[in-house]
Amino acid sequence: MQNIYLVGMMGSGKTVTGRKLAKMTGGDFVDLDEVIETKNQQSIPEIFKQKGESFFRLEESIVLKEMAAKQNCVIATGGGIVLEGNNVELMRRTGQVVYLKGSLDVLWERVCIKNNRPLLDNDDPQGSLAKIQKERETMYQKASHCEIDTDHQSAEAVAKKIIKALENLK
Repeated sequence: MQNIYLVGMMGSGKTVTGRKLAKMTGGDFVDLDEVIETKNQQSIPEIFKQKGESFFRLEESIVLKEMAAKQNCVIATGGGIVLEGNNVELMRRTGQVVYLKGSLDVLWERVCIKNNRPLLDNDDPQGSLAKIQKERETMYQKASHCEIDTDHQSAEAVAKKIIKALENLK
């Protein structure tokens, strides 16, 4: 099995869905953010605060290259993975890219409970989320082989839809 890369906004369900999908497909699950945190021995918010977003984006690309060399993995990416064209090209070359799409209201509902999103650490986090979604929407669409709506659905239901969508691509 080629790798399956899950892309999408923060709160779209990449990690929780990725875990389910890996179990259902018999693949290994990798969360790029978790790998970056382990490698740097810091949380993502700490990395952003102490080393900056550009350092994080570089680490993200390095870790993606390492994981892309593997096979049979379900890889939950960070929401900004599509900002770097080389990342998109690498994902498309080494696997299937699935865009997990959520509406702004549902994304906000999911991310507002946790205070661990560095890009939302400002006076208008909901406005920032909307701006980021608007900026990245087209990038997610261009990067992906298929798009799955995650609003008001369980991770298991989304994982089943991914499997069906990827089968239809063959």
